[in-house]
Amino acid sequence: MLALDVREDMSRIFEALRRAGLLRAKRKEPKTADTSDAGYSDRRTTGRIHVRIPLFVYGHTPDGNPFYEETYSIVVNGAGGLISITSDVRPGQRLVVTNEANDQSLECVVVSVEPHRSHIALKFPAPTPQFWRDLEIGKSAGRFPTFR
Repeated sequence: MLALDVREDMSRIFEALRRAGLLRAKRKEPKTADTSDAGYSDRRTTGRIHVRIPLFVYGHTPDGNPFYEETYSIVVNGAGGLISITSDVRPGQRLVVTNEANDQSLECVVVSVEPHRSHIALKFPAPTPQFWRDLEIGKSAGRFPTFR
């Protein structure tokens, strides 16, 4: 009688494992539009690249004084990037950023400010991945090594 009970228990365990495997396989199937995550979208439109590109930044401090700063990128993507900056700027503020390696300039908007790390996130008016291209290592970019 004990052997029969053990077989029944084992049978129930195997049945539970089979059902769990089916549920796990079903969860791995691609989600359809009617799932609860359908409204979520990643705001980032392009991938990020960790690269140190020399930049010139032009703008005005919150009290209206013009400033110019030589700095560098930390992370870039087609829609903007994260740069190091010591000047006082605020979210929503417009800056002109020049990629020193290819002499391209673009007006950007400050999206966020991390004052304790001297980092700001910038957004281009429209995706402009070519702004970060054509890095000339022999020019002035050689003093800012690329890292990953």
